[in-house]
Amino acid sequence: MAPRVSVVAPEGELDVATLDDFRAALSDAASRPADTLLIDLSEVSFIDSSSLGAVIEAGDRLRRDRRRLAVVAPPGTAAAVSLELTGLRGRLAIFATRDDALDG
Repeated sequence: MAPRVSVVAPEGELDVATLDDFRAALSDAASRPADTLLIDLSEVSFIDSSSLGAVIEAGDRLRRDRRRLAVVAPPGTAAAVSLELTGLRGRLAIFATRDDALDG
């Protein structure tokens, strides 16, 4: 049986103004009976530290439940640059594409 995947794919800016909606989407997705939560940041033009914190919180929740978090942040995107600059690349499973994330 193929693993079940729940996907959150925000677009535009992830900042204080959108944080509550982003956290709600992550919480909703994490509450579904899926083996993996895939957060696709490909279409995000800006991500601030509070939104990165929400991604980390989701990952911590999934780890406690023995589930997997996969983050899609293609090279050169705002999300990829932010994840690299904050040192989160070593803490999160980050992939260039959805296919890579699902294979990983």
